[in-house]
Amino acid sequence: MTASSKTHILFDLDGTLVDTRAAVTECYSIVFREELGSPFPPPGFPVGELFAMRPPEVFASVAPDKVEVLHAAYRAAYPRCASLVKVFAGVRDLILGLRQSGRKPSIVTNKGLERTLIDLKVADIPADAFEVIVTAEDTIDRKPHPAPILFGLDKAGADASDAIYVGDGPQDVLAARAAGLDAVAVTYGFYASETLAQLEPDHLVDDVASLAQALGVTTPAEVAG
Repeated sequence: MTASSKTHILFDLDGTLVDTRAAVTECYSIVFREELGSPFPPPGFPVGELFAMRPPEVFASVAPDKVEVLHAAYRAAYPRCASLVKVFAGVRDLILGLRQSGRKPSIVTNKGLERTLIDLKVADIPADAFEVIVTAEDTIDRKPHPAPILFGLDKAGADASDAIYVGDGPQDVLAARAAGLDAVAVTYGFYASETLAQLEPDHLVDDVASLAQALGVTTPAEVAG
């Protein structure tokens, strides 16, 4: 089956559907300033790896004795930064176009549920447009482990042969492959095209319009026209 014929399209969130770079950076800045009395990023912090790291990993690298406290502060601060979340142009129509055509989009993310729902609300993407939403609370293992994707398939009643995973990072391609799904890698997110190309995803696309074409989506706007 080609990407355009598969019923279940599972999406990563950050860097794939929404651009949270400014929101996440501001949230870390608040936590570092208010909880640690220091600026973010601290000296020597690998800024280029920030969006590949989960908050507990970030905090463990700078204050391993305060990870739980800092993570709680991060979750509490995130709503203050939510206005900085942006939806990638065309994504909302892409999701609604999939749903309108009878196909079943879902989200499988390493992010927590509360922040996932905040992002969708700010981006004006209805949560009920997704067949299932799998977040950090659902599985112990995280991508690149296949567990979150396998959980999403089971929850959606889907077979891997009729599903595809879309993400912007190496962990997304690796998780999809390990779960038995074809992978679509998008280069407009947080990772360089060269990094993704080395993993040889089944599809490599540079913008949302190309993603829609690869998935065979007719958006609501195109239907109306």
